[in-house]
Amino acid sequence: MTHKTRQPETDVGASGQLSGPVVVELSSFDRGGLEKVVLDTSVVLRDLGLNSVIVSCGKVGHLGEIARAQGFMVYELSQNDPLGHYRKILKDHGIKLAISHFSRTGYKIFQEVGIPNLTFIHNVYAFLNGAALDNFRQDDAFVDRYISVSPKATDYAASRLGIDRGKIVTVPNGLLIDEHVARARAAKPVTREQFGIREDDYVFLNVASYNLHKSHYIMAEAMHMLLRKTDRVRILCIGNTIVPHHVDALRHHLEATGVADHMLMPGYFPDVASFHAIADAFLLPSLIEGWSIAMNEAMFFGKPMILSDTGGSSEVIIGGDIGILLPNEYGPVSELHSELLDDIAYNRRHFRTSAYLARAMLDFADNPGRWREAGFKGHQRLLENYDFVEVVRSYLPIFKDVIDSAASARKSAVSGR
Repeated sequence: MTHKTRQPETDVGASGQLSGPVVVELSSFDRGGLEKVVLDTSVVLRDLGLNSVIVSCGKVGHLGEIARAQGFMVYELSQNDPLGHYRKILKDHGIKLAISHFSRTGYKIFQEVGIPNLTFIHNVYAFLNGAALDNFRQDDAFVDRYISVSPKATDYAASRLGIDRGKIVTVPNGLLIDEHVARARAAKPVTREQFGIREDDYVFLNVASYNLHKSHYIMAEAMHMLLRKTDRVRILCIGNTIVPHHVDALRHHLEATGVADHMLMPGYFPDVASFHAIADAFLLPSLIEGWSIAMNEAMFFGKPMILSDTGGSSEVIIGGDIGILLPNEYGPVSELHSELLDDIAYNRRHFRTSAYLARAMLDFADNPGRWREAGFKGHQRLLENYDFVEVVRSYLPIFKDVIDSAASARKSAVSGR
């Protein structure tokens, strides 16, 4: 697959054509999944003829420097006068549209200078509470349109956070196919032996930060149940530590319950391609997701999946065709809130969904050939539906509509005076 040829830029005016630059705001531009999405999106938008000016409200680090090396204007806001600095950036670059990613510094300025504001909803925001929750709800007055990454994230924003559903457009995340082809070719092999895994074990790969919202204790209880049936199944959890004492307690729990040799937590590795090569299937029973990039990667690598019913999982697993969709621990997403989320993740050690997960894992291990074929179907589904270039291309008419609607509203306000 090749990227589309960049088209010449035009102005937003009587012709109705969309052009840049747009300003893209995020809280910091160092490392992380959201920051990588911003970089990738900016690259594809530029290929499609739309330039981005990137504003980091905090540190510009690793990915920000990569963006600069690729020719993007990347600003780290002044700590002395951030809003004044921001106003100057908007004026100097003639910004037509603001796009924000879980960051709100510029909202009032955008409204003040008449720049429409589009913000992304990247997750089921059930973790919001206190001032952060209040801010999200109050900030709705400064947002012209939302792009949400999944129907579940959209439903939560509308039902629990009070956002007008008519302001939300749902567009799933995608994957940069070319980049992942290159990564797979360049991957340095790892072996099962390195992690004490036998060649005839059935291995589930879990790619997720060591964040307890990813349901590590549910996996632990399911594995404890599964060990009554077989000792030939392993879960290999690849991720970075978020809260060290949470991970310490989890490791102690795995040892105490006798599953530490079957639920392995070797830490963070940047090259997931190597781990997909030694795994049979992918496992992600998270409590919340937006649209999991790790899920998309598993599809790319042709792995059948066991996923909990959150984020985009019910959009990609249809009738059990490329995996098994598990019920989640709390019921309808509209019932979830931060206190319940944290209680399930941090306090509970027994779960109503553990038995479902244990049965699903046993089904995969007992029928490896059937599920291997299912994984191949998942790979094809990714190529047909979740190519990141096409996802970003679908943003362009949304951007244009936001700009045109704002211009029309300004004309109406002027004529009504």
